[in-house]
Parts: sequence; C-alpha cells; structure tokens
Amino acid sequence: MKLSKSLWVLVLCLPFCSTKAVAQTTIFYNKAIAFIQDRSFTEAIAQLDQCLSVDPNMAMAYFQRGTCQLMLQKPNIALVDFNQALRLDSNITEAYLNRGIAHHALNNLTFSESDFLVFLRRHSNDLRGLYNLAVLSEDMDNYPQAITYYSRYLEQAPDLKIRQLRAMAYAAIDSINLAIKDIDICLQPNANDTSLWMSKGNIYYDANRFREAIDAYNVILLLYPKHKEALYNRADAYSNLGVFELAILDYQSLLSIGRNEADYHFNIGFCQIQLKQNEAAIMSLNKAIDLEFPDFGLLLTLRGVAYNNLKLQAEACSDWKHALQIGYKEAQKYVDELCGLGK
Repeated sequence: MKLSKSLWVLVLCLPFCSTKAVAQTTIFYNKAIAFIQDRSFTEAIAQLDQCLSVDPNMAMAYFQRGTCQLMLQKPNIALVDFNQALRLDSNITEAYLNRGIAHHALNNLTFSESDFLVFLRRHSNDLRGLYNLAVLSEDMDNYPQAITYYSRYLEQAPDLKIRQLRAMAYAAIDSINLAIKDIDICLQPNANDTSLWMSKGNIYYDANRFREAIDAYNVILLLYPKHKEALYNRADAYSNLGVFELAILDYQSLLSIGRNEADYHFNIGFCQIQLKQNEAAIMSLNKAIDLEFPDFGLLLTLRGVAYNNLKLQAEACSDWKHALQIGYKEAQKYVDELCGLGK
C-alpha cells in the first residue's frame, strides 16, 4: 500500500524526563528515538513495544510507534496507535497530522480532512498541514480548495514544486492561463526541466490547444530527441490536428527507439486510414493484433472500415459482426448501414 503522493510525516524526537519510577521506560524510549533518527523503524518499534509493556499509558510512545508504522507503510496499524495516543493526550498536535496521513492512505478522506484541519487550527501556517490539505482536496476533486491551500503555502515559501502542483490544479478547473502562468514562473530558473515542459504541453493538450502543446513537446525533443512521452504526446497532438503524416513519423520513431508496442501500430493504422492508405492500415492493425492490442473490438471495427474502403465488404462485415459479438457496440451502425440485416 502506497501513501498518497509525498505526504509529510513528522517524527518527534523529544527528550524524556527521567524519574526513578520511569527510568526503565526512559532507556527504551531513548533507544527508540535513536533508531528513528537512523530511520531504523522496525528496531524502533521493538524498543517502543518494550517501553509500553512497562508503561501502557505513555502517550508519546504510542505516537512514535504509530509514526514508525506509518513510515513502514502500515497505516491501518498506525491508526490504532495514533488513536490511543490522542485518547491519552489530546495535546499531541502532531498526532492529528500523522493520523490524517494514515486516514488518507486508507482512503478515509473525510476523517483525514478532519484531522488535518485540527492540526492546521493549532498551527495555522504550518507547511505540512497546508500541503497535506491541498493534496487531500485534489483527491476529493475539490480543486478550488486545493488551490487555496497551495496559495497559502506559497505565501509562506516560494516553492516551485508546489507552484507546479497548483498549476495542475488550475488546469483541472480549466483555468488554463493561470496554470500556464505558474508553469512559466517555474521554468524561468529551470529552462531545461523536461517535467515542466511536459506539464505545459499536457495542460495545453487537455485544453485541446494542440499547436501550443506541440510547441512545448518540441522543446523537450530538442533536448532529448528520443524522449518517448514527448514523442507519443506530440504524435497524438498531430493526429488531433489532422496532420497524420507527422503523427505517423512520430509513432514510427517510437517503434525504432523502443519496444514493439501494439498501441503504436494501432495509431499508425488509424492515421493511414485517414490518409486513404488502407492496405498499409490493415497491415499495421494486423501487427497490433499480433501484439495483443487490448481493445480488440475497436481494432476490428477500424479494420472493418479499411476493408470497406477497399470494397472488401465481406471482410468488413465479418470484422464488424465479430466486434459486436464481443461487446463493442459502436460497430452496430456499420453492420446496420452496410451489412444488411445486422446481427
């Protein structure tokens, strides 16, 4: 189980005040802290187990053990310890933060939000609280709220990674110009950062601004001519613009530098049909079949179109009817219009 994004976990390393009554727990606790500082979380848990066997009401030991479990990506176990820590001492503010992270990892989004809000009420400008609430808001599809938290974060610290995240949140609500403004600010000191150019290209692509998307992908490909994602996205952008010759060239480049992907052959076949290169399209689609293209119904329907363009109606109807038999309903119109009685 992966924790959501790069959520921040706070590990407290507080001194423990020793008295005669708690001298033994002090030893176990301090050993645990040393292991935590060394990121040896399993060993730390063993020491905290010993600590709690002596003093089962030691709230900080539960908090630290829960944090170790969280760092080991065991949020369900961590929750038990955080709950116990807060039952014993509701003033351990960081326990709300870490319990919120555990809830988030388990997709308990409402509980997670409640815990983060408690933490943020006590530490109103804490970057960890702002960041985690922003990420959580995105997972709850509340992008305006995410933007608010990212903006509050940026008021405290001009972090370019956070600005990039805010850009993507702007893009999610179609505030394209604000999204691009944030990306361009990030690019000023990082002109060769391909992830930023990819984000810029994808923002434009998702907004159907394909020419501007291509401009961004071009920058990446000038830096790294074999960048697969940029080639693939540029090919799709060309295809959406109807520039099928250039799209084919990009898909062929992908085939030459990477694995023999079924998807590339399928897309080449689609472009070839648009260019009325039907024989070549059938060959490309057959290669996609050999490589087990996942949407077989779509592929059969498209190959049927190529056969029909070549006046091979029997082959075309065979493909369309096969597509219908395996549940691809889009083939129905071709069967009805061009194959007589349908099924």
